Amino acid sequence: MSTTKPVNFDPVNSRIFVPQRYHRQPVISRLVSRYGLTVNIKAASLASGNDSDGWFDLEISGHSQELTSSLSYLQGLGVNLVQLAIANHIQSNQNSQFFPNIESNQTQRKPEILLKTQWREEFQQWISTGQTNRLRLQLCILKDYHEKPIISELVSRYGLTVNITSAALNPNVQDDGWFDLDLWGRTKQLHSSLRYLEQLGLPIWLDWSFLYSDRNLID
Repeated sequence: MSTTKPVNFDPVNSRIFVPQRYHRQPVISRLVSRYGLTVNIKAASLASGNDSDGWFDLEISGHSQELTSSLSYLQGLGVNLVQLAIANHIQSNQNSQFFPNIESNQTQRKPEILLKTQWREEFQQWISTGQTNRLRLQLCILKDYHEKPIISELVSRYGLTVNITSAALNPNVQDDGWFDLDLWGRTKQLHSSLRYLEQLGLPIWLDWSFLYSDRNLID
């Protein structure tokens, strides 16, 4: 008896506009955890506390059925989808795409604690505050890593729920990207994810300004 194997589509490029009411929901994280997709963020603009929609340019890879289901999920949320196409069909047009302006002050380094060689000590201090299942940080995606789905891998490799609360990633690969992330998971998962980011050599800052216990974002 033969079985039908899932069909993989070529990567799909889509710009999604996320309504303000979903800014505190891990929409992109759920594309990975619920549908088994690989999602690479190619460009993004999301301002924390802003009433306007945020937008993300995504390269989405996976089985055809899961891709279809994930797009239906986004549309059900009222997330506007544009530029849906097979990736190699739209690459030639990317230079002519319109990208909203990204505020320059979003890409300035915040005065937080840099986690490099001493990140383990800082992580233990964070855990000692009682935040054993939540970590808030700012992550710099260096320009050499724009083609690597780093945030997607935090979900697929380490089982985290990742909410992007602010983002500034210019489509120009000469610039670094910045993401404010709200990470949910067990202490061991959070620790392992920081080790992974350390191995990649990506700058990280803990955000100590939001120590709270709201757990509404966990699936």
